[in-house]
Amino acid sequence: MERTEYFVLTQIIIDDVYFPDGAHRRNQLGGGTYTAAGLRYWSEHVGICSGLGPDFEPEYSRWFRENGVDVAPCPRDARCVHAKIHYFPDGEREELLLPGYGSHALMLPRFPEIPERYRSARGVYFYKDCDEGYWQEAIDWLRGFSGASCWELAANAADPACRDAIAECLRHVTLFSLNRTEARKITGADTPLAALRALQDLHARAVILRCGADGALVSDGADVWHIPAAPAHVVDVTGGGNASTGGFLAGYCQSDGDIVQAGRCAAVSASYIIEQYGVPDEIGAAAMAAAREKLQALQPDKV
Repeated sequence: MERTEYFVLTQIIIDDVYFPDGAHRRNQLGGGTYTAAGLRYWSEHVGICSGLGPDFEPEYSRWFRENGVDVAPCPRDARCVHAKIHYFPDGEREELLLPGYGSHALMLPRFPEIPERYRSARGVYFYKDCDEGYWQEAIDWLRGFSGASCWELAANAADPACRDAIAECLRHVTLFSLNRTEARKITGADTPLAALRALQDLHARAVILRCGADGALVSDGADVWHIPAAPAHVVDVTGGGNASTGGFLAGYCQSDGDIVQAGRCAAVSASYIIEQYGVPDEIGAAAMAAAREKLQALQPDKV
C-alpha cells in the first residue's frame, strides 16, 4: 500500500444491534471500522491499527480488503470484541460485551504498537478515556508525530470527576470530538454553546460538539459555527459519531486547518454511515465523488 494518509487507533468491534421494534442485525463491523469508513470518503489511503484475534482474517477482513483500508494488526489470542447494542424507544442505548471474546482493554491497540509506516501519516484518530498509563504512551508518541491528532472521548470519561484529567489530555491533541450529552455531563452547561465554551477553557484547541440530527458546533477559537446535519435516509444511527469524527479529521487536514470545512466533511461522512446497517459495502471513486457533491450543498451558519 502507498503511504497511509490517515489511520485509526482503536478496537474493531463486532456488533449485534437490537432495535426497539424487535428488529436486529448481528455480526456488524463496528467500533473503529466506522471511523475508517468516515475517513475513506475523503481519502484512498486509510489505515487501521487494532488488537485483532484469530477470527478477524477469516470472518471480518473482507470489507477492509475490498475498500483498500490497510490493516495493521496487533495480534491477540482472544477473539475480536463482540458487543450487544440495545436501543431503547427514547433513543438511549446500552452496550454489553458478550462473554467468550476479547475485552475492550485486551484488544485496545497501544501507541507503541503503531507500525513505522504510519509515522508519516497526516492524521491519527483514537478513542479513549483519561487512563494515565495510556496517555503517557500517547504523549511520548505524539511528540514525534508531525500530523494532526484527533481524540474522540470515550463515554465513560464523561464525568465531572474527569474534568481536570481531560483538560490535561487536551494540551497534547489537535482535535477533540464528543457529543452534547457527554459535554453537558463534563461541564454542567445548559446549552451546547455554553458547553463548547467551557471545553475551550479546558484547553480544547479545535473541537466538534456533535448534536445528532441537530448537526454540530465547531470552533477553533473565538468564532463558533453551526454545521447542519447532511441529508440522509436514516436506517441505523450506530457509528454516526465515529464516522463524523473521521470526516472531521480528514477535512481538517485537507483544508490546512479550516474548522468549517472539517465540520462539513464530518456531517457528510456521518450521513452516509447512518443510511444502512453497519458500514456501506463499497466506498470507492463514485462514493467519494458523491460525497464531495453533497459537501458543496452544505451551508454552515456562524453562531
